[in-house]
Amino acid sequence: MTERSPYLSAVALRALVEDGTVSARELVEGALARIAELDSATTAVVAVRAEAAISEAKAADELPAEQRGALHGVPVLLKDLTETTDLPTTYGSRALKDNYAPAEAVVVTRLREAGAIVVGTTNTPETGLRPTTENLLFGATRNPWNLEHSPGGSSGGAAVALALGMVPLAQATDAAGSGRIPASCCGVVGLKPTRGRVPLAPASYELMAGMGTIAPMARSVEDTALLLDAMSGPVLGDPYAIAGSRGATFADAVSRPPSRSRIGLCMTPPHGTLSPEVREVVAAAAGAFADLGHTLTDADVDFSGLRDPVFTVCAATAAAIVDTVPHDRLGLLEGSTLALARRGWLKTAADHVAAVSTMRNESARLLRAMADYDYIVTPTLTQPPPRVDAFPSAEDLDTRWREYLDWMAFVYPVNCTGQPAISIPAGQTAAGLPVGLQIIGRIGDDAGVLALAAAFAQARPWSAQHPPEPVAVAPAR
Repeated sequence: MTERSPYLSAVALRALVEDGTVSARELVEGALARIAELDSATTAVVAVRAEAAISEAKAADELPAEQRGALHGVPVLLKDLTETTDLPTTYGSRALKDNYAPAEAVVVTRLREAGAIVVGTTNTPETGLRPTTENLLFGATRNPWNLEHSPGGSSGGAAVALALGMVPLAQATDAAGSGRIPASCCGVVGLKPTRGRVPLAPASYELMAGMGTIAPMARSVEDTALLLDAMSGPVLGDPYAIAGSRGATFADAVSRPPSRSRIGLCMTPPHGTLSPEVREVVAAAAGAFADLGHTLTDADVDFSGLRDPVFTVCAATAAAIVDTVPHDRLGLLEGSTLALARRGWLKTAADHVAAVSTMRNESARLLRAMADYDYIVTPTLTQPPPRVDAFPSAEDLDTRWREYLDWMAFVYPVNCTGQPAISIPAGQTAAGLPVGLQIIGRIGDDAGVLALAAAFAQARPWSAQHPPEPVAVAPAR
């Protein structure tokens, strides 16, 4: 097998396959070997399809050039919330550990059609409704920069796999920051696309009143754009679907410098407190936008008014999910899931309608408040990555969710508004933990968000920054 860095981008790997330097089989075998070598320390990957992936890679190597897609031969991991028929879709739950989906998600089919090779699935908290990645089925996923800390969630397994070079691309979800949170915690890139850009079909056409979306995650902005190209496009019946642009691709967008823009820097969370260390890192990093010729000014954007309706929608979602679990398996659900579901059962249909209505009204107000700017820049999170098991117990639901939402204060409002937003590495704390910077764009301007992020990456590159190796085995839970 040809020796190569495990941190090469998907763009670079695709080129190596095309010129015959490496084969798709070598890429897949390399990814599987890296997972086997490092995953015991972090619990990022919960299932692999080694034999099937290698077989598909062999077949890919036989394809003529004209039949090779943009992701030809590139290994990818799926989040264990996304339906695929040849691996269990457990949702991180003991109650669903043997669940197989009757059909795969549209986005999985699109990745395969683009030539990607699915090698496995990544860890998530039970049902994906927590911002850290810990469950009783597989255990806690640990941050490779410090194993005592969380990688965030709910796409924590995907972010860790990327940070450690297991794969160059990972599919995530983002319903209240679930892709951007772990991207920030692990020093990788996570994009929440414009609402309706990437379909959830066919398992669902609705997730958390339009807050949720499938999301691309990678180590570079260029790879994130490449993955978004493969995922995007409307499907019949999707109530949020938006038409894709013809001709130009997101990969094209990141190859060109962004136009001069008005950028507002917002460092005031709607609730909770911003860590002085996070503030310092993000403020220093944001100066790169001014250096690039953009107009950077302080922005007083009021993100408040969304916390209570978002909590109601999360509780209602938990209740709806738990209602689908067979009665004889309810005892296998985690206490935190049941506590949130019970809160949802106490809400009426009118409560839910009122919460969604408030969310829509507050979102419209927020969009108007940001109208004078092309982009808003914020810290992704208000605090550095927490320690594993740092949040309160299931019995203290209100305190736990208040702390969750305080930490997530800059990310979940964007799920309400439907805007595109990306988390990119801004720097590190004194303890060596990653800090993310978030770029928020106007609805539909995913290309602009990606182009601005790519320009920032050229000005302040992070591609040489990786977690320390070898990674020690994590302590037992």
